[in-house]
Amino acid sequence: MKIARFRSNGRTAFGVVQGDEVVEIRGSIFTRFRLTDTKHSLQDVKLLPPTEPSEIWCPGLNFANHLEFAAGVLGDENPTVPEHPEPWIKARGSLTGTGEPIVLPSDSTDVHYEGEAVAVIGKLCHRVTIKDAPKYILGYTCGNDVSDRTWQKDDWTFWRAKGADTFAPVGPWIDTDVDPQKLEMIVRLNDEEVQHGYTEEMLFSFAEIVSYISQQVTLRPGDLVFSGSTGVTVALKPGDKVDVEIPSIGVLKNTVKAEAA
Repeated sequence: MKIARFRSNGRTAFGVVQGDEVVEIRGSIFTRFRLTDTKHSLQDVKLLPPTEPSEIWCPGLNFANHLEFAAGVLGDENPTVPEHPEPWIKARGSLTGTGEPIVLPSDSTDVHYEGEAVAVIGKLCHRVTIKDAPKYILGYTCGNDVSDRTWQKDDWTFWRAKGADTFAPVGPWIDTDVDPQKLEMIVRLNDEEVQHGYTEEMLFSFAEIVSYISQQVTLRPGDLVFSGSTGVTVALKPGDKVDVEIPSIGVLKNTVKAEAA
């Protein structure tokens, strides 16, 4: 099932995507809901970020083929494979949806895409085991962990490097019926493939990351947990178009523009 959050005629609603339509629901996507008779053409609605999370979590260095590149960004000449997940929080204000622009801050210098898969928490999650963690995940969507490499290297934390406004595009919807460790992730920059990876290559699975975070921090319905990024990335510039595709889910589409003077 594909669950979308959208706006139509000034009203925000959730619905189930069926072909080229979205059928409105009544109830909560986190508990129970039913389909209504109200349908909209997808081309006539504005797709929004699939949830309104209280927190957005990302794991650092979760793919071996990204480890050396990321370590170079941070100035680490001898990167080592982490022994456990290294999660951190991406600013809530960085969230944006498909079809919205990624805005390059006026004083940014080296902003990159990072196409990823994203888990959507479905219910209150505290001190869960790795085995039970999947029961607390509603589904999965596409995400882009946009990052300024200069700030990432120069600052003590990732507060602006990864948390600037619009630096967390997520969408287009949640898919509840995919195998999270069998997802293909493709990034296209101006229609040219620039990143290609698979969640089966994650050093720590979604279940391991969610379980690890939940030992100290309670995850709430709608919270987002990114997979981490693969390979090498390049800088974005105004006018670029970035697509993050997970074939079994959909395509997250964003353009890039400079911050207004």
